[in-house]
Amino acid sequence: TSQIIELKMLLEGCKLTYFGIAGRGEATRLALTIGNIKFTDQRIAFPEWKNLKPTTTWGGLPFLTLADGSTEIHQQRAILRFVGKETHLYPTDSIKAAKVDELMDALEDIGGKTNAAGQGLAQEEKEAARKAACEKGGVTYGILENIDKFIAANGTGGHAVGDSMTVADLLLYTQTSNLVSGLFDGVPTDALDPFSYIDACRKVVRSDPVVSKWYAGLGDTMPASYGQL
Repeated sequence: TSQIIELKMLLEGCKLTYFGIAGRGEATRLALTIGNIKFTDQRIAFPEWKNLKPTTTWGGLPFLTLADGSTEIHQQRAILRFVGKETHLYPTDSIKAAKVDELMDALEDIGGKTNAAGQGLAQEEKEAARKAACEKGGVTYGILENIDKFIAANGTGGHAVGDSMTVADLLLYTQTSNLVSGLFDGVPTDALDPFSYIDACRKVVRSDPVVSKWYAGLGDTMPASYGQL
């Protein structure tokens, strides 16, 4: 109990800085909320980014600032691992931890590869290329297929790695929700349908009581892909 309190104190009063969208910040918001951490959810407007960008370590968002006001952690997955360790959402077992990292690295490819499909083409051609990327034989389909197989081999009970929720589950949920949210023109809303293990993991995350309460509090500000499953 004392260790849990000590870990919580490290994060208590921290601030997550990101845009007012789900994007690359949502998984950390969920991890902090599940961990019952009181934090400031700083959502900056896009016009503010021009002045803020030169002050950031790597020229990107999100970043996490601890309550001391000076300790900052940058880069989405580094933040997630840090928060996961402090909220018991990251495995203490070294192999399971490596598997969580492996999946989170693979998840990074979803947005990048999908965005690259049709890049530079006219709108109609770009949408067609994105749709093709999500069909069997396409690059996005291939990534999702590999993720589905990974979950089948490494997770149980609707979890991506092991038998309990980790930051890998949260990142899987947010990255896949972003994929079918309308963020990527041309990606069909049913692009996730062929992948039963991804679907099971998404349902476990979204049905978690703390996660459900979080989204209930956000009302209709979230894309439909973040709704009840």
